[in-house]
Amino acid sequence: MYAIVQIVFYSMVASGSMSPRRAIFFVYESLIFLLVTHVFRIYVSRKKWYTLGLQRLIPLVLLSVFVLGVLVYFLRLPVSFFLGLFDPSVAFNLTRIWGFASTYALILFIWSACYFTYHYFDQYNKALKYEASMVQIELNNLKSQLNPHFIFNALNSIRALVDENPVKCKQAITQLSTILRSSLASDKKGLTKFDDELKIVRDYLGLESIRFEERLKTDFDIHPESYDYFVPPLMIQTLVENGIKHGISKLTPGGIIQLKTIVIKGRLKIQIRNSGQLLNGVKRNKKGIGLKNTQQRLKLLYGDEAAFRIVNENDNFVLTEIVIPQNRKV
Repeated sequence: MYAIVQIVFYSMVASGSMSPRRAIFFVYESLIFLLVTHVFRIYVSRKKWYTLGLQRLIPLVLLSVFVLGVLVYFLRLPVSFFLGLFDPSVAFNLTRIWGFASTYALILFIWSACYFTYHYFDQYNKALKYEASMVQIELNNLKSQLNPHFIFNALNSIRALVDENPVKCKQAITQLSTILRSSLASDKKGLTKFDDELKIVRDYLGLESIRFEERLKTDFDIHPESYDYFVPPLMIQTLVENGIKHGISKLTPGGIIQLKTIVIKGRLKIQIRNSGQLLNGVKRNKKGIGLKNTQQRLKLLYGDEAAFRIVNENDNFVLTEIVIPQNRKV
């Protein structure tokens, strides 16, 4: 491109007169630039200049391009001699050397700016990909914690029915298989449809109602627009399970689990209420993975765009609330 520009520009200045020798000279000059920038690129890469800050990088680049500009000027002299274009009085004129070297340095500086800009964005993209991969690995680890935790609790529920009520035990095993099928499918996705998560919650509560019988009551109040959202897999089920394990199961008469969703200004608010109380505002299972897992996953998926809280709503109920933004499907 440099050679073509030079040939076209010279033809315009010289009123269309362009000798073959002059054209050859411009092609050779452009090849010198190609060689010089290639060597410079290798040097920069080995010294890892693109990792330097601007305060160190700019002086190094300015000095380098000027030195290379002078080098290009003198490398072009041999071919001008062989082509019969060489004039010693002109070639070694200091003003001419300074003028051409400055022009070449400017061209090389533009090349360097493009090169370092490319590498800056390349490194930035690699950093983003690395960060994304690390987030995905951590999310997968968090999800892998939930499956054995959930299966262990579900099997404990079924075990209690083996001798007491074999018919209900079979029904519970069927519900568990349905839940596992759904959860295994959801593990392949970063987020899952709210409707699919709701089905898992209903199946789970159906499983638990066999164990608790009339001690467990459920209530659903689902906003129609909730089905347009995606949610982290097993997150709602984990919080419902948490409410049963540390709330209702501790109460002799049992209690109620209420799942309510509200859509406000493009954000989905999921509220889980369960009978019971936090002890001094803290769950009994300080070492449990459920709440910590939920907070970590929300942070990884949504950053500061999501919210999570768990509080005593009154003397009888604990409120667990999640707020997530519109369809961040990953």
